[in-house]
Amino acid sequence: MKHHSPARSALFALVTTAALLGACTAPPRGTPTNTYVGNQAGKQQEYLGDPDLARKFVLLDIKTERRDGRLRVQFDLKNTTSTDLPIEWSIEWKDAGGFRIDTNPHWRPTMVAGKGFESIQDIAPVPEAAMFQLQIRQPSPIR
Repeated sequence: MKHHSPARSALFALVTTAALLGACTAPPRGTPTNTYVGNQAGKQQEYLGDPDLARKFVLLDIKTERRDGRLRVQFDLKNTTSTDLPIEWSIEWKDAGGFRIDTNPHWRPTMVAGKGFESIQDIAPVPEAAMFQLQIRQPSPIR
């Protein structure tokens, strides 16, 4: 039977503990999102990955227009609870054929007051954008 030195055993215990603590604080993989797909006429479809989020937030008054040749969207995000809630949103743009336009969408945080509304708007980065895909999710740690 092989004997390990106390220093080696202590180092092993330290490394194991650090690995376990790191695993406990790592963000969960695959944060569920709710996705709303629309075009110049407004919302068409929704895909709910987080039913709890769908109960807390409702999309209202979706508007679209062309401004300077680019698609512009605006919508109100209503908080159905009485508590102020944080949310993150992102828009991915697609061309008339439904193909993703190669842009760099990023998650934008906002706080929606209890029973309140947050008006959100964005403008397509290129004139070819004909559709949008809005995603909302609960805030997640920086990845």
